[in-house]
Amino acid sequence: MRPLVGVPCHRPYSAAASDAPRQYVLNRAYVEAVRRAGGAPVLLPVSSDPDALRPPYALLAGLLLAGGGDVLPQHYGQTAQCRLMAVDEERDEAELLLARWALEDDLPTLAICRGIQVLNVALGGTLIQDIPSQVAGALVHHPGPAAPRERPQHTVSVPAGSKLAAALGRPAAQVAVNSFHHQALLAVAPSLRAVAHAPDGIIEGLERPDRSFVIGVQWHPEEMAAGDATQAALFAAFVAACAKRR
Repeated sequence: MRPLVGVPCHRPYSAAASDAPRQYVLNRAYVEAVRRAGGAPVLLPVSSDPDALRPPYALLAGLLLAGGGDVLPQHYGQTAQCRLMAVDEERDEAELLLARWALEDDLPTLAICRGIQVLNVALGGTLIQDIPSQVAGALVHHPGPAAPRERPQHTVSVPAGSKLAAALGRPAAQVAVNSFHHQALLAVAPSLRAVAHAPDGIIEGLERPDRSFVIGVQWHPEEMAAGDATQAALFAAFVAACAKRR
């Protein structure tokens, strides 16, 4: 039996207005990457009600926190310093709660793009709200919606001995990654460790050393995994960790 991997959905970005039709959506690439790696994706509707989240959460062997809009600055002790994109307070509350439960239970967790930011904030870290306006000399980390999703934009350095390097199947390497984010990690939460950086110093990877599999990446491996063995290896390692929880 394939391990169940929970993936929270979100509202369509064009439906942020309170009077817009309520829908839940998720990019198919996450589902396909988990499925190819041997997992069974379970899409979770967003809810800030713990009683609604706990029953499906209890069935999971792993949690994948997907990419998406900005986390509200109030969750990490800041006020808005720029134009925030596709914010959804209900999604913030649901994913922060799920992340904390998973960390308490040592549930294998893979956090992608927005997900790495949720993971960091859930444990007390903070964020850069807008790279272009707040980080001098930064690379272009968001080339725009027309850029091919699977195309690498820059490299990240991953140190030897890290859980991330092992999951990627690379003892230590410069890994080519895609990039679609305007926010990034600022202060890393005390229980987490930064384990990948872009050439401009932006943190691109996190892990929690005292947990079996808690890894966050700032890029989008789900968009590259179909044609990139290194990115596919990350999902294989994640699902293998989930399988041990069945």
